[in-house]
Amino acid sequence: MNFGVFYNAYYQRFVRYAFYYVNDLQAAEDLTHDALLYYWENKHKLPADADVLGYILESVKNKCLNYLKHIQVEVEYSKKRTELHDWEITTRIQTLENESYSTIFSKDIMRIVMESLSELPEQTRHIFVLNRLDYKSRKEIATTLGVSQQKVDYHINKANDHLRLKLKDYIPLILLFLN
Repeated sequence: MNFGVFYNAYYQRFVRYAFYYVNDLQAAEDLTHDALLYYWENKHKLPADADVLGYILESVKNKCLNYLKHIQVEVEYSKKRTELHDWEITTRIQTLENESYSTIFSKDIMRIVMESLSELPEQTRHIFVLNRLDYKSRKEIATTLGVSQQKVDYHINKANDHLRLKLKDYIPLILLFLN
């Protein structure tokens, strides 16, 4: 018996069997094709008295099980993704309803400022924080750190230049919210 005769003899009955479980004709055909081909390519490894129909039936059954388990995982993933998306949308709506634009904008700017400050050398960042966030004068900073006021000015200017570069796209909006 050649493969064509073998294939045609068993194909339709196993497609019907697979379709009953997977409820997708294309999938049932693919699973049956794979099972028949696998049997044909590996029949020499089986005992001569092996139950051909039983072997193919078991193979189709296992392929259907794997297919359905895969579908189940995809459905669960899709549910989780949908739940996460719904949660994200709900959170965004609540945030927008609970906060003014200026609050949201201020949080965004502050996040960018903090990220930008973390990119600066430690001494520059420290001097800038003392001056702009802790409201220390240049003279107080110079005295505390034992450096000249020119050095303090240098580091403040360096931080200002860095922040100006990082916030360049936001400057028109900053001016809008300040007015």
